[in-house]
Amino acid sequence: MNRSKLRAVVAVAVIVVLIAAGVLWQRQRSHQAGTHVEASVASLYTCPMHPTVQSDKPGNCPICGMKLVKRAVAEPADAATQIANAAKLEPGGAVVTLSPTQRALANIRTVQVALTASTTEVVANGRVTVDERRVAQVTSYTAGRIEQLYVNFTGDSVVRGRVVATIYSPDLYATQQEYLLALANRERMRSAGFAQARTAAGDLVDSTRRRLQLFGMTAGQIDRLASGGKPFFTTTIVASVSGIVTKKLVVPQQYVAQGQPLFEVTDLSTVWVEADVYEQDLSKIAIGQRVAVTAAALPGVTLPGTVAFVQPIVTGEGRTTRVRVELANRSLQLKPDMYVSVRLFGGTGRSALMVPPTAVLDRGQQQFVWVEVSPGSFSPRQVTLGARTPERVEILSGLSAGERVAVEGGFLLDSEAQLRSGQR
Repeated sequence: MNRSKLRAVVAVAVIVVLIAAGVLWQRQRSHQAGTHVEASVASLYTCPMHPTVQSDKPGNCPICGMKLVKRAVAEPADAATQIANAAKLEPGGAVVTLSPTQRALANIRTVQVALTASTTEVVANGRVTVDERRVAQVTSYTAGRIEQLYVNFTGDSVVRGRVVATIYSPDLYATQQEYLLALANRERMRSAGFAQARTAAGDLVDSTRRRLQLFGMTAGQIDRLASGGKPFFTTTIVASVSGIVTKKLVVPQQYVAQGQPLFEVTDLSTVWVEADVYEQDLSKIAIGQRVAVTAAALPGVTLPGTVAFVQPIVTGEGRTTRVRVELANRSLQLKPDMYVSVRLFGGTGRSALMVPPTAVLDRGQQQFVWVEVSPGSFSPRQVTLGARTPERVEILSGLSAGERVAVEGGFLLDSEAQLRSGQR
């Protein structure tokens, strides 16, 4: 063998030795790392309420102070499996099993899914308004000067027949004198021999009395005028309706024209609540529909009512239609312009699976619930949702009647599943 061939053989032998040494060194490092990971997992402690808190020795959670619980040893997995499991947790692909202690500490509560009557419900914001049919005005039936007011401020309450003002009216004063003269003339004509004269005297009394009534005098006032024999310098104005004075339009010594309003009186024993309903919900609204009204100013009070009118047009950029509800308000607890919340209930047309809203976890494009597949074991289940109310959510698919779902602690189960998935 010449010298060049000998050098080539020696070089190849050195390379082979170096490669073998490198392989042995790499295997030793991998074995040490695996042993370290297994030792770490075997001695891992975590908080039931905060799964992200981990420790290699017993102790208390630094967040809530709970005692850390030792986690079961996980089977080692290769790096590709760890990355895949940590990337996503498909509903139905993981089961989280908790001991009774862990379940109690995590406050996991379940309910049984059952078929219940499905109701249509629309929640809208509303405002209290006056019943336009219960607004009236107290007016002056004759021109004159307001001598005195007995209602001095807006918000005062009046009842029908109450004196609200006195007025001096030259026209009314003159008509009173004419009425007294007509009464005296009728008495003189009683002894007259002409029947036509007696009839004319009686007609004059009747016509003058009607004029006094048109000037606003009541029958009782006219009778007192006849018995007294003297005209009243001022006459009283009485309220023709009962309610709350919502507008005061005159002051004392003010001259008013015939028919001029003095007060606006509103009967608030019945009020309207007007709510704006979006056009996509109009198919769920009908005349006579049951309504429950609540207000922030009336905590704990729910007032029942019915839909009385639905506006025939859609208005505004919000694309809403105004719905009117009539409510009894005998205690006057509902004030005009008060904001309220209106819940409109539809009929119970069918049965459906219903769960509390807290049972549903939303992952953007998917919604799922945690189903208790066996005592202490929970699995995520993707579901399709239907109608919603503040108390219940309809499940269209994904669940069956009789199954139990977690209504409290679902987020903790989800965190636990994600954590365990990432450790495999």
